[in-house]
Amino acid sequence: LKPFWLRVGSERWRPQAIIAHRGAAMRRAIGLLALLLLDGGPLAAQAQTLKLSSTLTIEKTDSKTNTHEQVAGLLEHAKEKKLDSNVVRFLENTVQQLQKVLDAAKVVEQNKAVEVPKDFTPQKYRVKPMPKLQAKKITVKKIAAQELRKRLQSGKDLNFDEPLLVTNATALFNSDDWNNVRRHWSASRIMGDEQLEKDLRIEYWPPDKARARLVGNMLQMEEPELVAFSRYVVVCFHGTPAKPKLPGQNTEHCEQTVDAQSMARNASELKELAIFPEIKNALPLMGEFRSRILKAAAEELPSIVGKNVKKWESTRGRLSYQYFVFGPSGSGDKLHAENGLPFYDILIHGSRRWLLLTEEEMQRVAEKAREALEFDKTSAYMFFEEKLPELREEFGLKKFIEANQQAGDLVIVPSGWYRVSLSLADSISYYETILSEQSTLKAITDNNVWRPQMRQYQLAYCYDPQDLHLLPGIEKGSDFFNWLKDALGKVKNDELLPGILSVLLQCGSTLSLSKSMPQLNVKGLTSCTPAAWKQCRAQLKARLKEKGSSATLAWLPEEAPKSLEDLPGGAAERSSEEL
Repeated sequence: LKPFWLRVGSERWRPQAIIAHRGAAMRRAIGLLALLLLDGGPLAAQAQTLKLSSTLTIEKTDSKTNTHEQVAGLLEHAKEKKLDSNVVRFLENTVQQLQKVLDAAKVVEQNKAVEVPKDFTPQKYRVKPMPKLQAKKITVKKIAAQELRKRLQSGKDLNFDEPLLVTNATALFNSDDWNNVRRHWSASRIMGDEQLEKDLRIEYWPPDKARARLVGNMLQMEEPELVAFSRYVVVCFHGTPAKPKLPGQNTEHCEQTVDAQSMARNASELKELAIFPEIKNALPLMGEFRSRILKAAAEELPSIVGKNVKKWESTRGRLSYQYFVFGPSGSGDKLHAENGLPFYDILIHGSRRWLLLTEEEMQRVAEKAREALEFDKTSAYMFFEEKLPELREEFGLKKFIEANQQAGDLVIVPSGWYRVSLSLADSISYYETILSEQSTLKAITDNNVWRPQMRQYQLAYCYDPQDLHLLPGIEKGSDFFNWLKDALGKVKNDELLPGILSVLLQCGSTLSLSKSMPQLNVKGLTSCTPAAWKQCRAQLKARLKEKGSSATLAWLPEEAPKSLEDLPGGAAERSSEEL
């Protein structure tokens, strides 16, 4: 019923005021209504029984709980003042109706908590799918989830010769874990997480913003826009009825690859995604080594790496191996390899098309087509729409593998394969890189420390110019020795100190695998030997002393670490974690 007014003499009273206000004015209004409901007003003369109705409007932004508490307070006040029974019944009825509203809202929330969303994004933000762009011919080999599990349980690993597709990999999850994962990693849940909304920042590159610009003769890298997840969803997914967000050129730049640990409040949120407990992956241990060192060194880091500590930690200090990849329909990164590491990718929501090829095939075609097409720099959407037909017809691309991945499917990609994937619907997946082979560990370590043929000379920071012949493969007095000596003499402390610490983090994380993964034989496997560790630590200490720094390096073991327990407080931390 519509709201109405009661007129008594020259005054008008609205029944809503009885609920909305408290204090002296509220008590006068209740008293007046009581008189009217009895027989003291002019309306009572016209009828023995008078029925009144009132409307209470609760806006979307109003708190139903607060409204219920306030009306309940009015009811208690009416009872204390022994107001007329009609007034008490009126307020009791209002309280009962509000309680029903609260109960209904509770049921809705409970249903939401157990409801498994069918899509990554809610309808309001959903971008139109592109099923017509699916691969017409599926050439990837398939393996059943149970067969894969038996292989791992028998002691084998995920190192295959070519990519594999595990359809319906939900069988690898325990009990209701898969439904929990789909509920937890949906756009609605992530947007509603106040802590993530506050802390998580997405590196968003607008399509019209260059990632680098020429300043004089130097190429200067630009910085991306840092936006909250909800803002990213609005920019990349949200359209209007008059102008809906169309997939393709409007969304091709929107795919994001984010460190999974930055999207989780604690490790338990990622526990359900640990579907391969049989795999001995060195990366978690190496990442933990770095995290503990950086945590212990927090007070002294600024004196070593300078003011931009957080940026250095995120780009050079920490080791990421777990990721979430998400984006709207039509988004996808360019053709690339995964840093030489094998990985697996489980699609939580959406649909994707994959193309994979070996490094040899990539290089063969690139020699012919790179300048003509720049196919390795284009988005996934443009690759599949324009570049792939040309590569096949004009440049002889033949040896590649294609797959369509649906929600619940797992893609396994071996080391050395290039890949490009296109979201055919709003999608999110979890992928994890794996390091379990000795040859891969050696390559990854040396590539980050000492590989002169690839222009990696960072280990040289740990030596004085006259001692460079102590480095692997360096002969004193040779042309390379003299060139490196001159180059090292020009390096300033601002570059030298962070460089030495980077070497220590890489070498320490590799050497600390000695006890937990003895089969890797890390002691003499790479350029990161125990002697190199002691040399780098001594050099860092000497350079800091020259700088006048008061850093003690007490957080850095003097002897090369063999496990996480060799770090300061390592055993104590481990005991507390186990408890």
